[in-house]
Amino acid sequence: MEIDKENFEQINLEIENLIKKELSENSALLGINIGTQGGSPIASHFKEQYSPKLREDEISAATSSLLFLSSKLIRDSLNQKISHDIITGKERIILSYLTENITLVAYLNRELAELEGLDLYVKRLENFALQISAYIETSELIKEEIFKALKRAIPDLSFIAIMTRDGLPIRIQSAMPEPMISAMVSALFNLSDILLQTKDLEYSIISGEQGSIIIHSIDERRLLCIAVPAKEKLGSYIVRIKNIIKA
Repeated sequence: MEIDKENFEQINLEIENLIKKELSENSALLGINIGTQGGSPIASHFKEQYSPKLREDEISAATSSLLFLSSKLIRDSLNQKISHDIITGKERIILSYLTENITLVAYLNRELAELEGLDLYVKRLENFALQISAYIETSELIKEEIFKALKRAIPDLSFIAIMTRDGLPIRIQSAMPEPMISAMVSALFNLSDILLQTKDLEYSIISGEQGSIIIHSIDERRLLCIAVPAKEKLGSYIVRIKNIIKA
């Protein structure tokens, strides 16, 4: 899902205030980042004593990628929906959640979280993620999902994938393994950018005898790739993709 820029500023401020309140009430919490399922940042805030090395958009893209890969793994292996993801380091714990509308990732001080009870934070942050997800749904901040918009605009596409420019899969619908297609698309795009020598590549097209693959930049962090069983309509496909990305 993508962000409606016209409604973004005020709602971003309101969500950031909710995050600040959550941080002030929970001593182990160091910061929270909220993004769309497609990897766009919505809002985030971190306590002064903790400054993440990644930018907000990088955290959102990486979180979305992590959650969809984790979701696929648990669905394929245990036939279950993902509840949450926990990453544990020596000093930090990272909790992440995937809801109907958003991704949420929270950074915690491990010592304090385990002292107070990690299970309490898992449940508390799950409720907070659901609260923010419901708020965003009613606010109409998030517009129609890119996947749905493209399928309606280009009904004959055979696969669609969103990944980071570094090759991390964000959201993919394809028969190919997600890490493989993400790595290949990223490599193709970056090689094309090198050959262009201007660092402003918008899109590239790979054409076969019966169809084509379009790789298109979404923003500075993300790429879109679709496959279509046609070569004659490529110009109109590009226009539709641009309209959906800019909408």
